[in-house]
Amino acid sequence: MISKKAGFRFIPILIMGLILILLISAQASAFTYFVKTLNNTITKQESASFKLIIKNTADYDDYFTISTRDVNWMVSSEPVLGLVRAGEESEFIIKLRPKPLVVEGRTYFVPVKIKSEKTGFYFEEKEKFAVYVVSPYLKPGLYVPTVTTTVYMDKIIDPKEKVSVRLNLRNRNSRDLKDLKVVINGEIFYKEYTTHLLPLEDKTNEILFEVNPLVEPGTRTLTVTLFFEDKKIAESSVQYDILGYTDMKEVSSKKSFLFRTEERFSINNNGNKKGVAEKKFRINFFKRLFTKFSPSPNKEKGSDGKTYYVIREELGSEESLNIVIITNYRLLILIILLIIIGVVLYYVLRSPIIIIKNAEPLGKTREGVSEIKVRIYLKNRSRKPITNLRVVDTVPSIAEMDKKTRLGSMEPVNIGKGRRGTVAKWELDVLEPYEERIITYRIKSKLRLVGGIRLQSAKAKYDTRKGKERVTYSNSVNLVQRE
Repeated sequence: MISKKAGFRFIPILIMGLILILLISAQASAFTYFVKTLNNTITKQESASFKLIIKNTADYDDYFTISTRDVNWMVSSEPVLGLVRAGEESEFIIKLRPKPLVVEGRTYFVPVKIKSEKTGFYFEEKEKFAVYVVSPYLKPGLYVPTVTTTVYMDKIIDPKEKVSVRLNLRNRNSRDLKDLKVVINGEIFYKEYTTHLLPLEDKTNEILFEVNPLVEPGTRTLTVTLFFEDKKIAESSVQYDILGYTDMKEVSSKKSFLFRTEERFSINNNGNKKGVAEKKFRINFFKRLFTKFSPSPNKEKGSDGKTYYVIREELGSEESLNIVIITNYRLLILIILLIIIGVVLYYVLRSPIIIIKNAEPLGKTREGVSEIKVRIYLKNRSRKPITNLRVVDTVPSIAEMDKKTRLGSMEPVNIGKGRRGTVAKWELDVLEPYEERIITYRIKSKLRLVGGIRLQSAKAKYDTRKGKERVTYSNSVNLVQRE
């Protein structure tokens, strides 16, 4: 079992070891390189040549050697053993010559080892040392360039997503095609670019296109055209379909002021094909009386058995359906206010005196009525007493007032002649709150009243608290003689 003290001793050793490993690693990889192709299309009797630039990033001079583990190739460099001083760079010409077993018409990637003699560290580069071995009869420049194009893409594309186009270019001969122009025309997207296609090379490139999400659905054609030295050398095309979709988005707003509410709804078709926009409203009967729609809705029964007001319209791409709903209770509130004001004014301005007049025929015979009993009913319906009350009634000229005093009856203070007949006047000093009084008198007709008689309205005069005189009239009585 290791003690804690021994463990603490071990930590510095571990740290020193890690530092040493890092220093060795830094020293081991203390150089960089760059490869440039000079000539990589050769026959079996020729050598491919490359320029190799080595930069020594260490703080000491170093020697570098070039070799390959591929037995079918011979590698040489000029100079053979390269000295690169600390912090400097040197150029080497690398030559690769094929052996007899190498087959013509193929591309070879030769693994070339670049090794530091002092540290023993090396890089093995393969991709940058590509050599194309061709027949002497197929040397570049002696034949027409031939490139096969193959396009891979989905047959149905969603315009809301990026479109992936994978383009495969295959050089069918040994000609080096520099500045090969590629034109991709998909009708709704387009791209041009140049590429370098090595002899017999097979290259695949994926390109992502962003398209207008509102593009009209339907069938389109993607065409890929290749140009070399301003001449069209290949063309291929595929067809694809654009997916159609509808995307209804709704925006609403609401504002209210003084019992008037205005709601606005805007439904936009953000899709690329026609669709039906629909908005349902559930409104009770009372609210519907005060609600206006624009445009007008249809009244329909829903699947739940309830009645809905439905606005429905077909929208094309980027078209909108604008709905305005106004619920206005102002007229109703105005009517209610007028009623309340009318009631208040009625109670404020109404006469505190109730005066009712009625008549009852007496002494009725076949020849007609000769005597009539008249009652005038008075009531103070206010909470305040009424003073200096005067009641005036008129007896028609065809009759005369019976001046006999009867028990319980109130005597008039004055009886005189007027234009329309006899005028009787009664006076009361005060009529207490809610007090009732009845004035009774009799009239006799000078003739038998066969057809009946009409008694005019009685009137009550009284003084207000401000000293002004007010008059309240009773009903008139139309007494008709019936057989």
